[in-house]
Amino acid sequence: MESQDSLKKIPREFFQDAEKKLFSTCSFCEVNLGETTPYMIEKAFKVHPESGARLTLYEYAICHSCSVKKMEAMSKESVQNIQHYMQENVYSNWDNVRQGEGDNLDFCMATGSKISNLSEYSYVGQFIGENMVVGLFPMAFDASLGEVMQDLLSESTKKEFDDFMDTITSIPPELKELFKEKRPVMV
Repeated sequence: MESQDSLKKIPREFFQDAEKKLFSTCSFCEVNLGETTPYMIEKAFKVHPESGARLTLYEYAICHSCSVKKMEAMSKESVQNIQHYMQENVYSNWDNVRQGEGDNLDFCMATGSKISNLSEYSYVGQFIGENMVVGLFPMAFDASLGEVMQDLLSESTKKEFDDFMDTITSIPPELKELFKEKRPVMV
């Protein structure tokens, strides 16, 4: 955790939808997300075009250990492509988005688009125990970023990612199939 980061209670946007409570285990290895365990959560949403209701497409928590394993399994080419994209489109856009109205969840960190104007988007946050780490995260992303990320991945990384997604324990099989088309942004 960097010195400018702070901790705050986890907002309801990052609770599990089905149980309306905090994630308690990693969706991949099922390790307990205790008081000192760093982890990330990604939740993808779709806005119903007529009612405006927000529907969760998928959600998962990934512990730091699984996240590191995932990064280590990615090809060097994929890692370089993603780092370059993030540097050019997210980190360089950071100050512009942060100076806008609202907080990090109000604007896509890659495009600057208002989340309220999007039909699909994701929230990504960093957590320790029952607290959210506030600094670089939380972030919101336009769903189109997932498609951009797919183009940045090598074929070997896509295969590894598909194999890894098969290890998720807390989502139904039909969502695992969805992940092969719309891979999560941050894993």
